[in-house]
Amino acid sequence: MTFSTFPPAMPPPACPHCAGQAATPAAAPLMEQLYRCSKRLPAVAGDLVQLGELGQQLNHCYVELDSALLRGLMDMRTAHTGLLALITLLERRDEPLLFTSEDALALLEPIQQRLKQGLEHFNGVL
Repeated sequence: MTFSTFPPAMPPPACPHCAGQAATPAAAPLMEQLYRCSKRLPAVAGDLVQLGELGQQLNHCYVELDSALLRGLMDMRTAHTGLLALITLLERRDEPLLFTSEDALALLEPIQQRLKQGLEHFNGVL
């Protein structure tokens, strides 16, 4: 069984996961890697061994994708909770503010770091 867009002699290039390589920071985003792996499906459709290996590799890609999205979501949620706590602190004060801009910066720094981490996880997916 062959597909007109993927002749058996010329399969699409494999992503690092499909080729059995570990992902590096310079590797393609996870969605691109999944796309490349899925493009190999027609080329290996007749070979059950290669199809099984590709299925395992695709599963590994999906696990990494799910993990990256979950880590990004957790970081964003943590940053959101930190911002809500800071807003609550500022809104419910009965006295004038007793901290400096350096103190405010110290309170915002961990929130900014979590936002940055979350965005890095999401950017690694896309």
